[in-house]
Amino acid sequence: MNAARQSADSDDLGGGFRHFPHSAGGMVVAEAFAAQGVRAVMSTAVVNARDRVAFAAWADAVAPGTGSRLRGVDQVHGAETVRADSLRDGRRVEADGVVATSPHDVAVVLAADCAPVWLIDSANSVIALIHAGWRGVVAGVIESGVRACVENGASPEHLVAAVGPHLQACCFEVGPEVAVQFPKHIRPATTLVVERRRVDSCALDLASAIAARLSAARVPTIHTAVACTRCRSDILHSYRRNGKGGPLMGAFAAFGAA
Repeated sequence: MNAARQSADSDDLGGGFRHFPHSAGGMVVAEAFAAQGVRAVMSTAVVNARDRVAFAAWADAVAPGTGSRLRGVDQVHGAETVRADSLRDGRRVEADGVVATSPHDVAVVLAADCAPVWLIDSANSVIALIHAGWRGVVAGVIESGVRACVENGASPEHLVAAVGPHLQACCFEVGPEVAVQFPKHIRPATTLVVERRRVDSCALDLASAIAARLSAARVPTIHTAVACTRCRSDILHSYRRNGKGGPLMGAFAAFGAA
C-alpha cells in the first residue's frame, strides 16, 4: 500500500502515531521509527492483550515472519527495566520496562491508561519499551529506561522517544495526594471533561511529566500522542472507563519494520 493510501486509511493520533483500522484487526503505529527499521506498534480495542495467546496471535499478524519471541514482564508500577534476553525460556520478572539489543527479542508491555514509552537508538541497535503510569513516573521508570539503554550501548544524544496513547489531562482526575508529586504538571479541574468524583481534585498532565523526565535524562527527540484512551472508546481500551480486570492493550518494539 502506498503512503497516500495508508494516510487516507488511517487516523492521526498526534505525535507521529497513526491508527490503521484495516491492518491485521487494527493497530496503532509510531511512524517516527519506520525509517529506522524499527517496528513500534500498539494493539487496539479489537484485541484483549490480557489474553497472552490472543495478543501473541495479533503480534504475529502485524509483524509476520520476524522469527522473534515476545519478551514481557509482570508489571508492578515500579521503576525496574530488565534485559529482554534475561526473559528467555518463559522466565518472567516483576518490572516495568524491557530493553532489547537483538532482533530475536521483541520487547512488550501492556497498558490501559498508562503510557507505553518507546526509547530507540537505531544507530546502536538498542530498543527499550517502558510502562509509565503516574506511580512509575514518580518511582523513576523513565530514568530507568534511559539508563538501561545507555548501559546496553545507546548514546543519549541518539535516543528517540515516543509516548503512546494514554489517559490525557482531560480525563486524568487526581487528588492533592497525587498532585503534590507533580507540581509542574497539574492543570485546573476545569480541564476535566469527565464528571468529577471529588471536590478537591484537579487534572494531571502525564504527557508533560513524562516529557520533562525524558528531557532531563538528555533524550533530545520526543514524540507524544495526543489521543486519550478514555475518550477514544472506539479504538482504545481504558482502565478508567472499563474498570479493574478490563481488557488491556499491548505494545511491542522490534527490529525490522514489517
